[in-house]
Amino acid sequence: MKDSLVDILLDMREWQSFDCKRAAIKPTKIAETICAFANSDGGMIVIGLEDPDKESKDKRLIGISEAEDNVSEILNMINKEFEPPLQPVKISNIKITNTAGIPDRLVSIHVAKSKNVHSLKKGDTFIRTGRQNHKIGAQEITHLRYEKGDLKYEDETTKNITLTDLDDKLLEIYKRDTSSEQADDFQFLKDNGLAVRQKSDWILNKSAVLLFGSNPTVLLKSKAGIKISHYYGKERNYSGEPNFVRRPFTIEGPLLHQIEKAVEYFSSVVKNSPPKLVGASFLPSLLIPEWAFQEAITNAVIHRNYFIEDDIHVRIFDDRIEIESPGTYPGYITPSNIRHERFARNPVLQRVLNRFQAAPNLDIGEGVDRIYQVMREHNLYEPLYFPVTKRPNTVLLILFNMQKIDYWDTVSNYLDDNYRINNQKAREITGITDTSKVSRLLRTWAVKGFIEKVESGYRGNTYYKKPGVEILSDIDDSFARGGANEDN
Repeated sequence: MKDSLVDILLDMREWQSFDCKRAAIKPTKIAETICAFANSDGGMIVIGLEDPDKESKDKRLIGISEAEDNVSEILNMINKEFEPPLQPVKISNIKITNTAGIPDRLVSIHVAKSKNVHSLKKGDTFIRTGRQNHKIGAQEITHLRYEKGDLKYEDETTKNITLTDLDDKLLEIYKRDTSSEQADDFQFLKDNGLAVRQKSDWILNKSAVLLFGSNPTVLLKSKAGIKISHYYGKERNYSGEPNFVRRPFTIEGPLLHQIEKAVEYFSSVVKNSPPKLVGASFLPSLLIPEWAFQEAITNAVIHRNYFIEDDIHVRIFDDRIEIESPGTYPGYITPSNIRHERFARNPVLQRVLNRFQAAPNLDIGEGVDRIYQVMREHNLYEPLYFPVTKRPNTVLLILFNMQKIDYWDTVSNYLDDNYRINNQKAREITGITDTSKVSRLLRTWAVKGFIEKVESGYRGNTYYKKPGVEILSDIDDSFARGGANEDN
């Protein structure tokens, strides 16, 4: 396992979540990278490994013996140089034989994506873009705080918006559903985190407008709806007549109504889609379960970044549905952990929607994982959450309207356990002997986005991996299996 991990590290290029440096580097440079990783999507720094652009593969295992005191200083900085303090950072050792033929080690620093915005004590704040660290200023820091959920748009107060601007019928339904029919409206809103008292005046929060406003888009002077574009075929037509099934339209109004109307349109598409023969049965052309779509659109409405002036975009094609919501993944959420981790950018919105009797969300932290399970039960490909390296500043989810090709589960399970695969390994695990057939399968899955092709930069070392899955998880799993030494 140790040799396998070293091979993977040697094949990797520096990028959004991976960096490698000689041990003799200035400690402040490593601190900047740690800061950038924590503020972005996490990552790993390997010390003792030469930059792939500076040396050939067989000369990159320098080891930390050339500057061990420097490495000690770097490790000491982790607990001292950041405001606010970082979450626990995992330090791991990987034994190697260095280029001089002497036993040595690499030190890897695993930095998790943080729910906070971190700065160095000298005041500089960094984010990671591609393979570079970028220092950001006050305006960008504010934007980043909204993205992470450190600043909450839903808690901000409004101006010149009163109870008369709310949908009183919907508010009465919510009061009834929460057994609060007799409560004073303003006091009730305050008790639910939707209003504040300032001296003798009651002020509505933006969350109240999003949830109960007659038209939040107009009242807040911002885009806060769902834009649905429905296409014939599998791609948008950029030349000639647009290939719309119907003219794109925007759903506005209180958030609960937006979700309900989006699901209603989805149901109408399923109902009116022409049947096709699947196996021995005729099924609707749209195979995606309604529950999966409802959960996906509800998540987008609840967790999007309302600070960004844009609508949620739903694009329906013959082979997939794309749901793209403004703002990147909140808090410490990434495409790799989204199935099992919880973080609410808008906790008030989430709580209130869940308390309606006709709640579109369960709020038990299992929604995304259940989408995967439901799609699997219908023999459809698993949902695809795009990584920020491919779709920055938005969360793009694709639900595929496609039944799985034979062998996908075998390849998918292998990638979950082993990070990467090539043609030879795919033939071994599937039993397919035809190299060309396996190449066609891998290309088909890559075109659809289920896997991505990685050019390592070294001849003969091209492989495939799942989008958004990084070497971090593979190394962490190997430690649990005893594949390398680990120090905390």
